[in-house]
Amino acid sequence: MPVSDSLLDDVNALKALLLQRDGEMAQLRNTVSTLEQALSVRGLEIEQLKLQLAKLKRMQFGRKSEKIDRKIEQLETRLEDLVAEEGANE
Repeated sequence: MPVSDSLLDDVNALKALLLQRDGEMAQLRNTVSTLEQALSVRGLEIEQLKLQLAKLKRMQFGRKSEKIDRKIEQLETRLEDLVAEEGANE
């Protein structure tokens, strides 16, 4: 927003404009912080799912269990969904 010549002489208007911009900056910082936290949580969930999958696959080796197979399939599907969403968000 260009500053008009009359605004340059109005100290109170300039102060009000600065306060408004400070508020907007604070809102943007909060939004960025919230998005960073969401990404962090998603990254942790992805890592946790990978670890669970690795553990279940180790458990599966040597003995077949339909329950373990279903759990692996569910976790792989959830992991694929999260990775796809993360790629779409980027």
